[in-house]
Amino acid sequence: MSFGEAIKSVFSKYATFSGRARRSEYWYFVLFNVLFMLGFALIARVFPEAKFLTYLYLVYSLAIVIPSLAVGVRRLHDIGKRGWNMFILLIVALLNSSITVLGKSSLKIGSGVLLILAIIALALTVLFVVWLCKDSQPGENKWGPNPKEVPSTNV
Repeated sequence: MSFGEAIKSVFSKYATFSGRARRSEYWYFVLFNVLFMLGFALIARVFPEAKFLTYLYLVYSLAIVIPSLAVGVRRLHDIGKRGWNMFILLIVALLNSSITVLGKSSLKIGSGVLLILAIIALALTVLFVVWLCKDSQPGENKWGPNPKEVPSTNV
């Protein structure tokens, strides 16, 4: 699947959480979003007085939440994992937020606690990235046929 095909596929399946997504579809979409966000950041640096860019960035960020979750769920389905595993990312985000808040807090939280939270967040992140990098589960699974083995249709 090419870069353009992947982007078209994800946006055409905007809120489709069923089925499977190949690695290329998922990672090209991630690359597209990184490039888009870097573009916004660069333009905002060049034109710091253009406050509307902040609103555009926010609108875009909100607009890609659902397709990002959907392609992530389909990617997990492709390797034989349940889509509910996407909650791992929520746990990582909560851990990172907790580390930030507790680190800046006036409470005397031991650095050992923060270190343990950071290690847990890192371990979960590594696990998730490894899953997303795995090859498709061969053949059909309970979420559908292997997208590598299905003839591609133009989206």
